[in-house]
This record gives sequence, structure tokens and C-alpha cells, in this order.
Amino acid sequence: MSDQLNTQAFWNDFMRRPDARAAYQADKKLQIKKSEWQREKYEIEESGNRRKVLADELEAAPADTRKLIAPMFHIKMVQQFLWMIFDECQKHKKDIIGGLGGPTFIEKLQDEGTQDHLRKLRTNFQEGGEERMQQLQDNWYGICNEIHQDNQKQEDDTPRICSDVTTLKHILEYGQEAKRLGNEKFREGLYDEALFIYGQGDDMMKKFTVGKHLQNESKWYKEHHIACLKNKAQAALKLEKWHTALEAAEAATELDPNDHKAWFRKVLALKGIGRFKEAEESLLKVEEAASWNRDKLQILKDCDAERKKIHLAAAKHKVSTKDMLGKAFEAGIFGGKREKELEDATRIESKVLPSSLNSMLEVDKPPKSGEAARPVERNVTLTAELAGHLIDQLADGYSEAWFQERVQKCARDSLHQRSAFVPRLASIALEVQRPILEKWGFEGSSHGVKEMTVAIREVQRQAMPEWLKGKQDRCLELLYGGREEGMAAVMMGG
Repeated sequence: MSDQLNTQAFWNDFMRRPDARAAYQADKKLQIKKSEWQREKYEIEESGNRRKVLADELEAAPADTRKLIAPMFHIKMVQQFLWMIFDECQKHKKDIIGGLGGPTFIEKLQDEGTQDHLRKLRTNFQEGGEERMQQLQDNWYGICNEIHQDNQKQEDDTPRICSDVTTLKHILEYGQEAKRLGNEKFREGLYDEALFIYGQGDDMMKKFTVGKHLQNESKWYKEHHIACLKNKAQAALKLEKWHTALEAAEAATELDPNDHKAWFRKVLALKGIGRFKEAEESLLKVEEAASWNRDKLQILKDCDAERKKIHLAAAKHKVSTKDMLGKAFEAGIFGGKREKELEDATRIESKVLPSSLNSMLEVDKPPKSGEAARPVERNVTLTAELAGHLIDQLADGYSEAWFQERVQKCARDSLHQRSAFVPRLASIALEVQRPILEKWGFEGSSHGVKEMTVAIREVQRQAMPEWLKGKQDRCLELLYGGREEGMAAVMMGG
């Protein structure tokens, strides 16, 4: 048992226990409170000591200076200004023997610049009282805090060289643990949590760089960091956080310009943002990076398929912005060339986009060119009561916060245009539908959605009860993200 206590794995497992984690967090909060109390106590004592020192020093100041300072000496900001002058003078104290050095505190108080600043403080105090002085102090603190944060950011952005093997081992273990936990959350479909965990691993690893003498360790460190960044990009893509995905993918390609997976994730992020030309350019990088890969043929096939998707996404984007540009055309802002592009995009849309949803639950995708549509079979028969239970389960899934957020974002990205919204909704909805489909005996795919829809339609043909219609309408509203933020009003009318 004593040997187990000395292993990192034992403590990693132990800290995952809820009771151990709760005890640790409670102790940590207590320590933070104690630390804050001690800091406040020290600041109060230090402020009192400084006030006493300044009061003693001001006894030797000329009467007009004392008269200027006395009414506002109790103001914290004034004391801080005086202490700053006193501290500076102490650092440049005169060399009595050589007669060199800076001015004394009293001499510095008589300086024209110091007198001018003191007069401004006195004027503000007389005009606005302590409230005005507090505002000045808050502004001063704000400026100082911004300067401190800028300096801290520059320091944080500069990786520290890690030459200690033991420290490097701990960082690598942290990165591995972040990857393991993130992968668990990703497999469970908890993409938000996975992204947060991958982000923690990335934040830790980018703070360090490995010393040049540790060549093997440097290689391992780089590989772990790239893997963490690629996972972070993939989780962000699942959440349609395109900019986060792009940032992670670009960081990975900077570490390894020949990583085709990192380049491919950059392609997907650029496509999601709408930067289609850059996405195609990055796709060329994927093909270049795959030149020496043993799966080169499959990668090239994937690139070819993705290139077609980029072209289609670009066409859809043009169609979805047509309404917005209508007024601009009327005003004669755009020339004939741009109008022709939109007409071409409209023709593409009529061929590749479904005009509307076929039912309340189904989001159809057109069959590929030359591919026969699979026949829909009625393998499951539903009664009205069973259909109600099935619709309730779908509605519960659609009501999840993450689903509503993604559908509403999809509506915004589609500019609330039905033709652009429908195909985007398909993949989002299927994430909720798949486990429910399989539970009820349907295939966990878009084809299974069609089969389920047919089964529900059979119930609808038999004098659909009002209570079932109410469930259906609620399910529809949730599927489309609601009437206010989503597309329910557009898709359902009213």
C-alpha cells in the first residue's frame, strides 16, 4: 500500500473521487480566504506605517505646502502619491560625502511639477469631495491594472525554457491526463467539456519550451502538444466554434507544417467561417502534406470530396445573401458580373437543396447523383400512445440547452433563410435523434429518421387526437429552435 501511495496514478484516481475532490476544494477555499485576510491585514498595517512616516516628514515642509496637503492628507490616493515621491527620493538619496544624488523629499515637494499635481488634486477634492477622489483613484487603478495586465500577458506569451527533466515529466503527465479526460468527454458527446479540458492542456504546454540539449524530450513534447491542439480543434468544430478551431489548427500547423490532419481541420474551420477561398488553398496544403503518407490515396479522395463541399457551401452562401443584396441591386451598387454570379448560385441551389422539410421530424438530404434512393420500410408500427411517447422523447432531446443554442446559431448563420437552414439542421438534429431511433428499433441514421416519420404518419392518418397534435407542435418548435430566436415561425408559419 505504501508503494501505491507514492505513484502518480494512485493520486490521480484518488482525486477523481467526489468526496476527495470536495474535501480538497473546501480546504483550498479556506486557504484562499486565510491568504486574503493576511494580505488585507498586511496592507492595513503597511498603510498605517507609511502614513506615520509621511506625517513626520511633512513637519519639515514649508507652511504653504502643508496647508495645500493637510485637508486631503487622509485620502488614500494622496497618500499613495506622496509615498511614491518619498520612495523615489529614498532610492536616490544624496551621497553626503560626494554631494551627489537626487533631491530630498521636501525638495521634490517644492518641484513645480509636483506642486502642479498637488494643486489639481486639491481642486478636485474641493469641487467633488471624497466621491470625486474615489473616482480618480478608480481610474488610476484601472490604468495601472491595464499596464500590469499587458506586461503580464507579454510575460505569459513568452514560453519559459524547461531544462529540468522532472518538471518536464510533470508537464507531459498533465498533458496526457488532459488528453485522456478530454477524449472521454468527446466520446460521450460532451463537446463543451472536452474543449475546456483540451484547452487546459494547451494552455499549460504552450507556457514552456524544451531546452535544446533534450532532443528526444523536445520531440515528445512537440508531438503531445500537436495532438492536444488537434483535439481542441476537433471539439471546437463539433460545437461550430469556428474561430477557436481555426486558432488551434493554425497553432498545430505552426508546430508541424506537414501534419495533414491539422491542415484538414483548418480547412473545415475556414469553411465554417465562410472564408472559402482560403479553405481551398489550405486543402492544397493537406494534399502536399499527404505526399509521403501511406494513406495518400484515401486522403486525396477525402480532399476531393471536401473541395466539392466547399464549392457547394460557397454557392449556398451566395444564395442566402441574395435577399440582403436585393436592395443594393435596386440602387445599382453592384454590376452585372456579380448579379450573374448570384443567378448561377440560384440555379445550383435549385438542384442541390431541398425546398422544405417533408415532415415535422425529418430533415432530408438529396441522394447523390446517380444513386437510387433507399426504399423506406415500415418495420415498426406505432399506436397513438406510443407515438406520443416517442415524440415526447424527441422533444426532451431538442429542449436541451446545447441543442437550442446550436439551432439558433444555425438560424442566424443562415440569415433565417429556409433553404440555407434546412441542410444545416440535418446533422445537428441527428445527434439527438440517433440514440432515440435505435432505442425504438429504427436505424440510427437519416434513413432511420425517414422510417420513423413514416411510422408516425400512419398514426396521423387515423384521426389524429388533439393531445398528440399538441405534442407534435411542441416538438416542432423545439426542433426549429423556438419562434423568437429560432426558425419555428418561418418553418411553421404564424
